[in-house]
Amino acid sequence: MLKRIAMLTDNADPLVPLGGIEAGGENVYVLEVSRALGRLGWTVDVFTRWSSPKTNQIAKISPNVRVIRLQAGPIEFVPKEQLAPLMDKYVQSFFSFREKHKLEYLLIHGNYYHSGIAGLEISRLLKLPMVNTFHTLGLVRRAALGAHDASADDRIAKEKQVMDCVTRVIATSPPMKEEMIKMYGVPVKKIAVVTEGVNLKRFTPVAQHLARRVLHLDVNSLMVLFVGRMERRKGIDTLLWAIKDVADRLGERRKVLMTVISGGETKKHWKRASVVEKTERERLSALVEKLGIGDVVKFIGGVDREELPFYYSSADVTAVPSFYEPFGLVPLESMACGTPVVASKVGGMQWTIRDNVTGYLVTARDHHAFGDRIYELLTTPETGKRMRENGIDRVRHLFTWEEVARQMSSLYTDLIIEYLYRQAKGS
Repeated sequence: MLKRIAMLTDNADPLVPLGGIEAGGENVYVLEVSRALGRLGWTVDVFTRWSSPKTNQIAKISPNVRVIRLQAGPIEFVPKEQLAPLMDKYVQSFFSFREKHKLEYLLIHGNYYHSGIAGLEISRLLKLPMVNTFHTLGLVRRAALGAHDASADDRIAKEKQVMDCVTRVIATSPPMKEEMIKMYGVPVKKIAVVTEGVNLKRFTPVAQHLARRVLHLDVNSLMVLFVGRMERRKGIDTLLWAIKDVADRLGERRKVLMTVISGGETKKHWKRASVVEKTERERLSALVEKLGIGDVVKFIGGVDREELPFYYSSADVTAVPSFYEPFGLVPLESMACGTPVVASKVGGMQWTIRDNVTGYLVTARDHHAFGDRIYELLTTPETGKRMRENGIDRVRHLFTWEEVARQMSSLYTDLIIEYLYRQAKGS
């Protein structure tokens, strides 16, 4: 029997450029985990909403993994907060495609809550087992962001519905599992922890001086790197205040300080950036001017994923000052490239980063603490060297996509065997 699964991801096309409108960790997750599952012999159809007329409906990722773009509403970008009215059409388009191509699936894998709700309807009609990965949690996000949380009002109710009805709920870290138990009342046995991973063929150390030459950066600078979306929850303002502290402490040496902030649309495509992104960029630029750190801060926009390893390898430290980060791929990618991390002690980063071993964990929003740790790593190379080696080792042993796929494959297999047994028993 062909091991074919349907993976649903309504707004995270795995083949779109990263860093732009709502394109980030979930896109990477779907791309890498489906590709790794393909290498283990699974046939994976990734169903996403068709959001650009410049893309084909069907696109190959690897020999037995493909993206299928379903028409649900206009073929253009739609913010995830406005997707709910389109999901019935998404489900209809799924069944039309399935029937046209005579496809049979053994399991449905949803992502987030919109795809989760769609998946519940699909799995109900096909009588199939379903798993759902939650990349963020509405209750935790709301607690972290307060009035700045722009999530849809019905998000939490839909998350609860999906958690109650699916066969298994997938948490991406032990802290997320605990949040599901305590805040959503999910039974312990219903939750499987399957982490995210890093592509070690791409994210591997490059000698710092060579990486900087590739990017045309000053080989003698002290470099701090931020990688992420232009969103308030990413805490970039905390980093800017911390850089102000670091620059003041460096005194005359501040001329060698360089803070590179990468995120959002590329300069080439800045016109298509969302209103939210442009507003946040303007707010941060005003803060840079207010703090008088324009000489040591550079916004470069989004960069191609192929270039990211060179940025990580160029940096002396990567800062991740998020207010809320359920898992956080950036710290792992940085560690894989040998660059220590200073990050907020929130979400999955409390688990992926080992404090004082692979980097430093500090209180979210505490710019003084961020500044202290960044300054330490910039001025004590021996600490950075120790953390570099520890970080590389931790990622290579625990956070590869191959390991993620092995765990996912084992979960799929158990659920499918149970499903087939019940089918046979019922007949």
